[in-house]
Amino acid sequence: MDGIELHLPTEIDGSNQKDIERVLNDYGLKMVQLCGHTWTEKQYKNGALADLDPKIRANAIGRVKEALDMGARFDVPISVLWPATDGSDFPLQSDYLTLYDLYVDSVKQILEYLHENNYRTKICLEPKPFEPRAHILYGTTGQALCLVNEVNDPSFGINLDIGHSLIGNENLEDQVALICRYEKLFHTHFDDNDQQADIDLPPGTVNFIRLVSIMYVLDQVGYDGWYGLDLFPYRDHPVKFMKLSVENLNLAQSVVERMKEKGSEELRSHSGRGPEMSALIRDCIREAR
Repeated sequence: MDGIELHLPTEIDGSNQKDIERVLNDYGLKMVQLCGHTWTEKQYKNGALADLDPKIRANAIGRVKEALDMGARFDVPISVLWPATDGSDFPLQSDYLTLYDLYVDSVKQILEYLHENNYRTKICLEPKPFEPRAHILYGTTGQALCLVNEVNDPSFGINLDIGHSLIGNENLEDQVALICRYEKLFHTHFDDNDQQADIDLPPGTVNFIRLVSIMYVLDQVGYDGWYGLDLFPYRDHPVKFMKLSVENLNLAQSVVERMKEKGSEELRSHSGRGPEMSALIRDCIREAR
C-alpha cells in the first residue's frame, strides 16, 4: 500500500491536518484522493450538488472547494464527486431535467475554481446506480460518460468503482474499455460483492474471473493510475481485508501476464473462441497460484 484516500471534514480538516501529515511522512504514504463529503449530513438528505435549494447547493460546492484547497497542500492528484443523495426514491419525485442542469452547473463551478487556483487535481465522477437513493443521478458508467463529455474539461473524468458497476449488472471489461476509449479513466476503486448489495468485500473474493478481465483491459490500455481499495470490513480486521485485497490483485495481474504469454491476444483476434479463452483463464489461474 502506497497511499490513502480521505474525506473532508469527516477524516481530515484544519484541526488534524498536521497529524495526518505526520502519519503520511512516518509511513511514506501519499494522499491519493481527497473527497468533499456531501451525503451523510442532514442538510444533504435530499441532494447536494443538484439540490433544489440554492443554499444547500452552494454549501455542497463550497465543501468540494474546501477539499480542493486542502488537497492542494498535499499535492493530491484526485478528488471524487459522488452524487449519493442526488436523485429520487419515488416515481416523478424529482424533475430530472432540472437535476441534470443543476448538477452540470455545479460541476462547472467547481472546475472553474480548480483552474482559477491552478490546482493540478483531477475531478472524478463516481457512478453508482442506487444506495443511498433508490435511483442516484448519473448512476451508470454510460450516464457518467455523458456528463464528462458534456462538460468537456481535461481535468474532469471518471472514478470507476467495481462494486458499483457490479450491482448495476454492468459488463466490467466493457465499461473499462468504454471509459478508456475517451481517455477518461482517472481513478479506480476495487472491491467486490454478490451483485445484490454494495458490501465492499476485497476484490476477487466473489468475482475473481471478472477481476482478471478488468486487470486484462487495464493492462491492454496501459492504465498507469492508482488502484484504490474501497473496503468496509464491518466484522473483520481491516488488515486482513487489505492483505487479501493486495494478494488477489497481484494474483489477477499474474494471471493476465500468463494469459498473454500463452496466446490470449491471438485468441481474441478471432471470433467464436469463448471456450478456448475460458480454458486458458482456468489454466492460468492454476499456474499463477
